[in-house]
Amino acid sequence: MNFFVRLCLLGCVTTAVAANVLGQDDEARQASGLPTYIGNRPGTNPGSGQDARLSGTVEIQGLTEQNKAPSLSVAVLANGVLVARQRVQNRGSFNFTNVPRNGVTLIVEIDNQEIGSYPVGTLTPPPMSNRKDIFLTWASIERKNIERNEVLSLRNAYIRTDENQKAFDKAISASKDKNASNAVKLFRQLVEKDAADFVAWSELGNLYFKDEKYQESEAAFAKAVGLKGDFLPALVNLGKVQLSQKSFESAVQTLSKAIEVQRASAEAHHYLGEAYLQSKQGSKAVVHLNKALELAPQEKAEIHLRLAMLYNAAGLKDRASLEYKAFLEKVPDHPEKARLEKYISDNPVK
Repeated sequence: MNFFVRLCLLGCVTTAVAANVLGQDDEARQASGLPTYIGNRPGTNPGSGQDARLSGTVEIQGLTEQNKAPSLSVAVLANGVLVARQRVQNRGSFNFTNVPRNGVTLIVEIDNQEIGSYPVGTLTPPPMSNRKDIFLTWASIERKNIERNEVLSLRNAYIRTDENQKAFDKAISASKDKNASNAVKLFRQLVEKDAADFVAWSELGNLYFKDEKYQESEAAFAKAVGLKGDFLPALVNLGKVQLSQKSFESAVQTLSKAIEVQRASAEAHHYLGEAYLQSKQGSKAVVHLNKALELAPQEKAEIHLRLAMLYNAAGLKDRASLEYKAFLEKVPDHPEKARLEKYISDNPVK
């Protein structure tokens, strides 16, 4: 069977599997920030015997007393679909139950921003438990914050009156202090005074998503994009929201526009690849996932695992081995190293 045909068929399989993902009503889900998961929202009935337990700890290395402790949350995904999210403390534990066993990935979010994703593959069913400890560095977190602030303060700055700037700063402070309801109120008041403030609309979209008000979030991001069509953060996040709502064709259109704005955006290529995958266009998905890897080889290293999973499911095990090898070259101390090396040994590159 032709390689690209197999990938397209695989997209159908991926979507079908996602429909069986179990939703877990965890009270910690309110800690979510921007949409960090890909694909449709979880269903409520898992397949028989597919539930598993997954636990672990999160530690930020290099965090000193002078650094304000960030807000941490861990989300668990199965085949790209959100299962549950929990808040954690630094050096604290997370514990998920009723997790589908296949295609599992953990996402770590700090102050509502995705910091890293950690594929854990296939889980062992009860009574056995599964464990994944996550270690982060404060330096990498600061770098993420600097990049985000540069985007907002340089290319996409919006000139406000002194009064509105004070209101904007107050709303941002409320958001950082986790006073989401007050932050929403302040941003709403701001856009009522100045409906052209695309940055405020985008921040409002972030907060709505955090509160799981997905339609309001999508509308706010769409408003920001309508006011400033080249505002990359709003474009990418609008695409993510559309993915979370299973609006795959809309997500493809939105994220394609994001790439037109910034062809060197690894984030836009990453999620456009996922959008193509969910819309059963596997060959296009591979192109953009590989482009994301080219642009951010270390930051997006986990995409190698995503590609390996796709190739393996398509029966292209030698290509999967190539992806695993590339991943281990970038992440040589990965906890699953032995398992990946065994797969490479069992499926040598032709």
